[in-house]
Amino acid sequence: MPRRLLFYRLRTLTVISLIWIVFGIVFYLNLMKPGNDLGIIVSLTEFAFTFGIIGCIMTAILIFFLKPAFHHHPIWFSIIVKLLITLVLFFLIGFILLMLYFFFNYTKDLSSFFRSFFSKLLYTDTFFTFMIDMGLMTFLSIILLEVTDKYGPGMFWSLLSGEYHKPRIENRIFIFLDINESTSIAEHLGHEKYFRMLRNFFSDITIPVLANDGEIYQYVGDEIVISWLNTPDNKIKSLKFIRNTFYLLERLRIRYEKRYGTQPTFKAGVHAGEVTAGFIGLIKKDLVYCGDTMNTAARIRSMCNELNESFILSEDFVLDFEAPHGYEISKIGTMELKGRSEPVKLFALKFE
Repeated sequence: MPRRLLFYRLRTLTVISLIWIVFGIVFYLNLMKPGNDLGIIVSLTEFAFTFGIIGCIMTAILIFFLKPAFHHHPIWFSIIVKLLITLVLFFLIGFILLMLYFFFNYTKDLSSFFRSFFSKLLYTDTFFTFMIDMGLMTFLSIILLEVTDKYGPGMFWSLLSGEYHKPRIENRIFIFLDINESTSIAEHLGHEKYFRMLRNFFSDITIPVLANDGEIYQYVGDEIVISWLNTPDNKIKSLKFIRNTFYLLERLRIRYEKRYGTQPTFKAGVHAGEVTAGFIGLIKKDLVYCGDTMNTAARIRSMCNELNESFILSEDFVLDFEAPHGYEISKIGTMELKGRSEPVKLFALKFE
């Protein structure tokens, strides 16, 4: 697994595990009363920590095993199957934890525990409530993972915190990237096979996005829009993203040719400027960037074919920017862009 993708999943795992700990404190007040019918006495710290460990284990199973296994199934089906699998795991975990507790604190005799577990402990209200709480927390974790995938890294928390509840002005970098000769490739492969290739393509280039701290703004057909806040460091990261993606696809050439009989290449337009950002929608919320910057970036990407250049940068992007070693930025000229009253200076990007 690529390191950046692993770090992203570990960060998600850590956040959800902390949520389990918080809920463990709440459940402790309801479950582990001095007179609970399991006969177990533990402190709040011990219970919350144990609950967090269980949550970490279950969430790790969801993220690293169950989620990839059911990635291409309907959400309702994957949720039901994941819940069933985790309920079985919960039963085993609860059984093992109780066994260890009674073995080290009471009988030291496993045979007496087995008899007590199936005759008494299994039918207690506390054990039943414990399983229900575990199931609810797992369901919440599954939904949280699905929503996080929908909005991307950081966006779900921006929605919760209200960061974009009101429109705000931001200066951002945008890369509009799409596949070359997509129409002819789709005609050759057919719609279904072409869609599978698109899905592979977008999955593969997610690694360079994460590696360079980019934000996936949206997918539109065979086009993807990636964004960064406009800073000198992020300008370098955006160019590194293009370079990483270019060479990644070169390394994957044989795999694509074997599966689809073609290797996808891409073109990209890069622009920077102010946009208005905010969540819109009543029954379906999306983070939207609007303004002339977006239109210009799209027009620059459309000029790639006309100018026979793979990667084109705007003057606003290269302003006060010195290309790092290994990147060659050359002036194309001042061009008229459709929808703009003023011409724009464009620059070509190549890798040395």
